[in-house]
Amino acid sequence: MQAETFARLLILETLIDAEVGFWLEHHPISPDRFREGLVARVSDLLDEIDRLDEVASGRVYDALVDFLSELPDQDAGMVEAALRFKRSVDRLTDRALEARGGDDASTWAVVLDELLEELAAEYPACGHGPAADPRACLRARALARAARDAGERMVAARRTDARTMLRDDLDRLYLAVEHRALPPAEVEALIRAPQRLARRARPSTLRTVGAYVMGQLMSRRPRRPRLP
Repeated sequence: MQAETFARLLILETLIDAEVGFWLEHHPISPDRFREGLVARVSDLLDEIDRLDEVASGRVYDALVDFLSELPDQDAGMVEAALRFKRSVDRLTDRALEARGGDDASTWAVVLDELLEELAAEYPACGHGPAADPRACLRARALARAARDAGERMVAARRTDARTMLRDDLDRLYLAVEHRALPPAEVEALIRAPQRLARRARPSTLRTVGAYVMGQLMSRRPRRPRLP
C-alpha cells in the first residue's frame, strides 16, 4: 500500500470520528440528512483512495456501506457501529504499517502533509460566532489532533533539531483550531509552517521510482546455484 493511500485512510477514519462525535453531541433530527452530509463530505476522498488502490477502496467502501446501513437512533448503537467501521479500517492500516514500517519518518511525513492539506480545506467552512458550523468545526478539530499525532510519529525518526520546531508548530496550530477560533487566513499560515517540514521529509518521486526500478531488477536476477 502506498503512503498516500495509507494517509487517506487515516483521514477518512478521522472524518468519520468527527461525524460520529457530531451525532453524539447534537443528535440530528434527520438520520437521512446526516447520512447524506457524511457521504457528501467523504465521497471525493473515497474516489482518491479508489484511484490509488482499488483493493483498499473496495474494502473501505464495504465497511462504510455497512456503517451507514446500520445507523441507529441510540447513542450506544452509534458507538458500536462506529467501532466496527474503525476496526475494519484499522485492519487495512495495520497491514500497511507492517509492510512499510511503523517508524518510517517519510510515511508519517506523507500522512502529516495530507492531514494538513485537508485541514486547510476544512477550516474555512467552520465559521465563527453565530455563523459557526458545529459539524465542520468538529471535523477541523479532529484533523488538527490527528495532525499533531502524525507529527509525533514523524519526529520520532527525525533529527533532534527538527523535533522541537515541528512540535511547536503543530501545538500552535492545534490550540488555534481547538480554542482560539482564528480567521482562516491566520490558521492557513499556521498550517503552512509544519507542512513545509513535512514536505521536505516526504519521499521524493525520484527516490520512489528508483526503489521500484531496483526492486524489479533484483527480482529478475538469475538465482545462484545451490552450493553442494
